[in-house]
Amino acid sequence: MIPSKYVSVDGVRTHYLEAGDAYRGVRPTVLLLHSAEFGGAAEVTWEFNIPALAERYHVLAPDHLGFGRTEKIFDFGNQFERRIRHIRRFIEIMDVGGVHVMGSSMSGGLSLTVAARPRPDWPLVSLVCCSGGGDAPDNEARKVLNSFDGTKEHMRRIVDMMFTDKRWQADEAYIKRRWELATLPGAWEATAAARFKAPFRDAARNRAERDNIAYERIGVPALVFAGRFDPLREPGYTDGFVPKIPKAQLHVFEKAAHMGNIECAAEFNARTLKFLAEVDGA
Repeated sequence: MIPSKYVSVDGVRTHYLEAGDAYRGVRPTVLLLHSAEFGGAAEVTWEFNIPALAERYHVLAPDHLGFGRTEKIFDFGNQFERRIRHIRRFIEIMDVGGVHVMGSSMSGGLSLTVAARPRPDWPLVSLVCCSGGGDAPDNEARKVLNSFDGTKEHMRRIVDMMFTDKRWQADEAYIKRRWELATLPGAWEATAAARFKAPFRDAARNRAERDNIAYERIGVPALVFAGRFDPLREPGYTDGFVPKIPKAQLHVFEKAAHMGNIECAAEFNARTLKFLAEVDGA
């Protein structure tokens, strides 16, 4: 059982998982940032990765604002920057110094954006991006992801879209866990809020930085994971940005869709630990 804890981040009750305490301060902390589908949370995104990473590293996995068991807060003025600031303050309050950041899906793109800034908001040592970055087409798979109606059957459709192996959607206990997280008080509202688009806002301007990441400015070592059968991305989408990152490596899961770190957990863990050892010189 991965220890579940809470900390106040500037007055926001923030939930996080922590493991590998013996390595705190010995090596950079691994900071895991979860995906942002309905029901997204640290405990479902990283449950099959934390134990392996904690054998060699101190690991922290917070729930983003509005997700999981963190307070259901959404900043309609600029949630993107609010989320980045929340994670920065979490790192500062936890007093861990430099971090290896690993982001899944939305958090992958968020982390790439931060890393590409002239002065990154977080003390990055390295970056691992799983199913993030590049273009995100508005296709049928994304419509399934974004239109959760609160039922277990719709959650099953979301899970079916994110995984290639049908055992995940057939696992009633797994569907129930994700459904319960997605229907916690305020969870649906906080997640759905990101999908609201005022007709009079300049959406293109608001997304300018996220859609035009200066990948060539990313100065830390980066490892990018992609699923061969990811329906939420265009085939070969990593070709458009990975070569631009000066110190980037690419690993493609041949038997995964969008959630490769879950569906191919052993493969993800082995490849990630190898990458971290290279970065740390261990």
